[in-house]
Amino acid sequence: MSAAPFTPAEWCAFLNRMLEAERAGARALLEFLGEHARDGEAWKVLRRVQGDEAHNCVLLGEQLKRAGEPYSHATGEFLDKALAVRGRRARLELLCRGLGWSIREIERALPRVADAAGRQALAAIRDSHRRSIAACEGVAKTLSD
Repeated sequence: MSAAPFTPAEWCAFLNRMLEAERAGARALLEFLGEHARDGEAWKVLRRVQGDEAHNCVLLGEQLKRAGEPYSHATGEFLDKALAVRGRRARLELLCRGLGWSIREIERALPRVADAAGRQALAAIRDSHRRSIAACEGVAKTLSD
């Protein structure tokens, strides 16, 4: 049995929840960047991941605009969790778990998304998170703290 499509209200609530989570990831990464030598390899990788997170916010905002719904200005609770963690490696490990959560939420939602543009946007975000996890795991392996 297939999942029932999102109602317009459910779809917008989902998009705003994911937007808040993406915003939290993007802001956490801005903080994490300061822990690495500017323009060093780790910094460059994390800067690309941060750029992807910011782009994902745009993708979600575009979906909300298409739905005629104002977007949330809130930042998800992940930001506080990420900033409370000490150690560069531990922070990246937490970030990877957060990205994994987002992937699972998107995969759970995809069968309920009625329009192709919405499915395409979510699939793009999911795929960027998969790349980000691989990139962050690579950086984490190089860190001693």
